[in-house]
Amino acid sequence: MNRVTNSMTSRTTLRDLNMSLGRLQERQADLSTGRVIRKVSDDPTAAVDAMGIRNELRRADQRSRSLNDAQGWLQTADTALVSGLDILTRVKELTVRASNIGVADPASQFAIATEIDGLRSELLAIANTRYLDRPIFNGTADGAAYDSVSGLYNGNSAVVQREVAPGTVMPVNMTGEQVFGTQGGPTGDLFAVLGRLQTAILASNSTAIAAEHGNLDTATKRLASAAAEIGTRAGRIDNLRARADADQMGMSERLSHLEDADIAEALLNVKSSENAYNAALQAAARILPASLLDYLR
Repeated sequence: MNRVTNSMTSRTTLRDLNMSLGRLQERQADLSTGRVIRKVSDDPTAAVDAMGIRNELRRADQRSRSLNDAQGWLQTADTALVSGLDILTRVKELTVRASNIGVADPASQFAIATEIDGLRSELLAIANTRYLDRPIFNGTADGAAYDSVSGLYNGNSAVVQREVAPGTVMPVNMTGEQVFGTQGGPTGDLFAVLGRLQTAILASNSTAIAAEHGNLDTATKRLASAAAEIGTRAGRIDNLRARADADQMGMSERLSHLEDADIAEALLNVKSSENAYNAALQAAARILPASLLDYLR
């Protein structure tokens, strides 16, 4: 039969008190930090899952920034193209008026040509629209997409892409040649058409006006098609944005479920651990020498 000494009883009692105090401190840490996992040893399985979710959240945050950039780029292009179509509607009205020789005298022809020249300048400004100080219609080239006087295209045909979903990239730009036409083509681009139209109106050349009117219709259809394409891409980005936000919120909720403490439960656990520790102290008072008990109290 083993003999139980006073020192053995003291050591056992102190060990139990330390364990009880440790549990109390853990519960208090849960409450003060609001987290039940502060280190991997707290719950290795949950900690590994939480690290995986955090990695996914970092990737999702990067895609979110890419989606934001894609949205901004497409919205800027959409606004520019809609404005361009409004201007072309006015140009068409002026062209029809200029075609009516019975109404348009030289003075009015000059006024119409002057207004068309101003509208051409507005369209060139739209063609040089920037997003975050980057021209949106010049591919990846530096500087303005078009020369503001001659209307010459200074961009390239490069595609600007953004990652919009895992493993999915989308072009967010359209080049000036895709939107306004190719300068080397049979009829040139929109700005060449407007320049010839202005000249034809000043010369009261009805045949040339009619020809450029047809070219203007073709250029308008091209611009409308580009606007529709940009709008389609913007709609897809909006859908992907909503889905990405929902996925990100779901991951955040799962992470919170793993790591965050239930405050009500944490309060109860602290109180329970505190009661257990006080009870352990009271029990130890009957076992340990008075001097040691006084020290613990």
